[in-house]
Amino acid sequence: MSKLTLVSHHLCPYVQRAAIALLEKGVPFERINIDLADKPDWFLQISPLGKVPLLRIEEEDGSQAVLFESSVICEYLEETQPGVALHPKDALTRARHRGWMEFGSSVLSDLWGYETAQDAAQLEAKRKSLISK
Repeated sequence: MSKLTLVSHHLCPYVQRAAIALLEKGVPFERINIDLADKPDWFLQISPLGKVPLLRIEEEDGSQAVLFESSVICEYLEETQPGVALHPKDALTRARHRGWMEFGSSVLSDLWGYETAQDAAQLEAKRKSLISK
């Protein structure tokens, strides 16, 4: 069985999406939290975008791979891990499910803007963007 390590930040909602998928499927994994304000060199070497989450996959033969972006990590888990299904079986219901996931991602992006706004003008712009949804 592959060893899975979720590289994360404790406040990142996208990390939580991947962590919830791992927990729902009952997949054993290690979680490493990093400081995004002081990213370690090892993280920058394996993260193509310098963002979390990352899923580090260590195969039994010693080879390693890294996946980035929470939706991609969740799809990988769905396709490779036993346990409960993350998506409905019916194609139409599954498509609707994914549509709501996309909407959720856009809302999360705006909420993250609240966390990272540098001034009142940025905060107001994020507020307007969020309520327009």
